[in-house]
Formats: sequence, C-alpha cells, structure tokens
Amino acid sequence: MGRKHRSDHEIINEALNLDGDPDKVRRFYDRWAGDYDSDVGGHDYAGPRVAAELLDRHFGLLAPKDRAGLVVLDAGCGTGLAGTELHALGYRHIQGYDLSPQMAARAEATGHYDQVIGDVDMMRAEDHYDAGAFDAITCVGVFTLGHVPPEALHVLVRLLRPGGLVVVSTRTEYFDETDYAQVAADMIGSGAMRLVEAIESAHYVDGSKSHFFAYQKAG
Repeated sequence: MGRKHRSDHEIINEALNLDGDPDKVRRFYDRWAGDYDSDVGGHDYAGPRVAAELLDRHFGLLAPKDRAGLVVLDAGCGTGLAGTELHALGYRHIQGYDLSPQMAARAEATGHYDQVIGDVDMMRAEDHYDAGAFDAITCVGVFTLGHVPPEALHVLVRLLRPGGLVVVSTRTEYFDETDYAQVAADMIGSGAMRLVEAIESAHYVDGSKSHFFAYQKAG
C-alpha cells in the first residue's frame, strides 16, 4: 500500500506512515532528532504541555508525596519536551527513555532528567525498569499510527506502583483506526486501572488533534 496523506506537514506525514518496525522507527527518529524541536515547534506542538498539565491536575492522588518527591517516567521522551514541561511544574525526579538514541541524548541534554536511556523498545521497557518503579508516567506522541500497538498500555501500567498515574496521548486517527479503546476498556473492566480524566479531540499540533487520558492503577 502507498503512503497515506495524514498531515500537510511532510516530515510529520512521514512519521505517521511508519509501519511500526522498531528498527525503521529508530532510524527515522535518529535522522530527525537534530531538527525535531524546530519542526514541531513551528507547528504549535501542544501535546507535551497538555499531558503535563493533565498529570499535574491529579498529582494529589499520589499523596503523601509532593511534586518534587515523585518519581516520574517520560516514556518515549523524544527530545525531552514533556520532561521540560514537568520540570517547569515542579517535578524534580524525572527519568526518560526513547527508542531513538539521538532523541534520548537531546532529552538528557536538557538537564531536566535524572536519567535518560536510548534504544528502548516500548514493548520491552520492562527489560530496563522494575515493575512498580514509578509514581507517575507520561507518554506523549507514542500512541500514534505506525509506532506502537495499543497493548503498550499494559507495559506502562505494570511499570507504575499501585495507585500510580499514567497520562497518554492518542492521536485521533490512531484511536479511530486501532483497537486502543477496547484495550483500555478491557483494562478498566478487569479492575487493573480506572479512568481519571479524558480530554477529547484537543489541539495536538497544527492540523491534528489528540485525545488525552489519565488513568490510575489499581491499589
């Protein structure tokens, strides 16, 4: 099948037409890393800010810790845009990982992370982190066509401590064209997590909208 037109922005359109193969995704983002911030910044990329603010609205559920004491994972951190937003809100123990080593290196260079690891496949993140290691997780721009399957949500929840929070963005086309809604509904139905807040069809980047979800792990 040929490449579909999913965005008027050429580089973003190319990203949305990846086929999910980790090696191809890694190479694509390694090539893009140097220009990523200027490219998405020029298109009013709001995803990291919306996700960070969504987490921050509900951090009280993680009491008795305060913002500075929470251990937060930025899953698929890219160049560190979400980590920068979290740091500005007062979070001081942020870790990150990304499939692309070049993107991860740029995130680490922001100085807003305790540790950033590159070359981490989302579906194999448990090879690098202990179950229950994090109070909260943000995952922005990863639940996107051609990147990861909806089942990656299971991985993220396993990395949370009981009662922890995970905030994810899902581009609207990803939500519509995959079984993400069913995967999340099954996890909620089984009691693994509960939905805390959903923001539907919010501005994500010029020409594209995203849903944002905050979930709390059972326990």
